[in-house]
Amino acid sequence: MKKTECTNCDNKSVPINETITIDEKDFCNSCFETNFPDDKSLSGKKVEKKYDPTICSACSKDFEEIELNKIGVYPHCNNCETAVNNRVFPTWVKAFFIGIIAIVLFSFYWNWQYFDAYNKFQESIGSFEKGDFANASNLMQKASTEVPEVEDLKTLADFYSGFNFLKQNKSKEALNKFNSCIGKIPPDYNLDLYINMAKIGVTFDKKDYDGFLAASQEVLKIDSTSAECYSGVASAYSCIYATKNDESAKIKSFEYLKKAKAIDSTSSEAKFYYNMIEYRLFAHTVITREEFIKKFPNGWIKN
Repeated sequence: MKKTECTNCDNKSVPINETITIDEKDFCNSCFETNFPDDKSLSGKKVEKKYDPTICSACSKDFEEIELNKIGVYPHCNNCETAVNNRVFPTWVKAFFIGIIAIVLFSFYWNWQYFDAYNKFQESIGSFEKGDFANASNLMQKASTEVPEVEDLKTLADFYSGFNFLKQNKSKEALNKFNSCIGKIPPDYNLDLYINMAKIGVTFDKKDYDGFLAASQEVLKIDSTSAECYSGVASAYSCIYATKNDESAKIKSFEYLKKAKAIDSTSSEAKFYYNMIEYRLFAHTVITREEFIKKFPNGWIKN
């Protein structure tokens, strides 16, 4: 279990799950009820509910220092994550095949293409769950080609392709694929999150750092438990400072960087990203990840 400090009272050890964040200040339940007794008192304020990344939001089991995978913003242990995936994921994407199989059974001849499409569909799901987005995208596209009248297959093919493009840092292509899925898939798929992740790459590549900041803030709204989300906002502010010499942006960058480090200060990827942001703030220059690695193969050290 992770704990935090109530900004309103002397309680310095409040379980994260027993807090509410108002305008980025943490309140214990008692202080929240005292200071914000009704909806009117919350008008115009940013209200967030944080979730302890070490406690499963489904079964409430405490994993102490081990941070769990998340489904959306909710931490889930392996057993509960598997149960949710088996319950939610296949329900929607398999439903339309009931109709397909019924059509085949009542057809006057054996229609192999539907069964072949179904096999590719199943293989695609397996590849996606293993993180092999390229193969998942390829198989789902083939399934869609087999039965083009099934629009859901085309939607899933685009969704999987978006992940594959994100993995290849092709943010523009990923954004186009995710945008084509709007209004066609359920909320469980967290499409808004992936759209904004793609927007982060697109705006950075265009040097639209205000857009970079807006997309990063949207991602943080969706997931306020991840160090990566806080460091993304810090990165956007550092770009604004480096290009506009805006001192307020520099202050904000350090502020969000501190929050990111409070969540994760040990992983190699986190430390690399923090180092790149700190260099950007020191040198007043924005360089890509690849350029930074080439220039500082062993990391940047302030002289």
